[in-house]
Amino acid sequence: MKRHAFKYLIEFLVVVTGIIISLNIEKNKALEYKNDLKDQSLRRLIENIKQDISDSKINEAIYLKGIKSSERILNNSAELFRYQKDSLGYYLDIIGKAGTIFVDNQEEYLTLRNSGFLELIEEDSLVVAIQKKYSYHSFYKKAEQYLGQINEQVNEIVYKKTAFKVSGKSGGIGNYSTYIGTNNLTNYELNIIRRKQEISNFYISFIKKSIDSDLSLIKLIEQEINKK
Repeated sequence: MKRHAFKYLIEFLVVVTGIIISLNIEKNKALEYKNDLKDQSLRRLIENIKQDISDSKINEAIYLKGIKSSERILNNSAELFRYQKDSLGYYLDIIGKAGTIFVDNQEEYLTLRNSGFLELIEEDSLVVAIQKKYSYHSFYKKAEQYLGQINEQVNEIVYKKTAFKVSGKSGGIGNYSTYIGTNNLTNYELNIIRRKQEISNFYISFIKKSIDSDLSLIKLIEQEINKK
């Protein structure tokens, strides 16, 4: 009788062990599948970050051109007014057009966050870096909104003091016109240009830091993907 009981116990344990092993295998397969999806999402996130870097470099070039044009006017407005009114109109046009719109593409980040894939990332530093990147995007919007308000003031100067007839192609979008104001730019108008230059310089410094941060983030993501 005891032998039969022992036999049944062994058989029961074998069955239970088999079930546990089977469940663990299925669990590991499910986890592996989720990790594969997580890695796919991270690869797409890398492409999004690369696009952000590319856009940031374009934005940097646009603002740099506006800053250089501001310097030309702030340092030589009287001379430009007397002898180079076409150039004065050109620089004003560039400053007014030195603005960008940041496209906040958070689709892949939201997929990672809402699907729970972020929880599968072992390195907390990577999770923090990803969250930090997308929390900064709201700053981009605020900064561009403020720059846009200054641009409106700059463009009021452009509309009033440059001809509607085209003088040539501008380095930005469209054309530029010659300066037709009867007087040189006022102190108030030069202050608007100076303020645009100051905010643009600050914004560029942030863009550069953002590019460096994004490049470091890509490396961290690649390490997570390739750690297997």
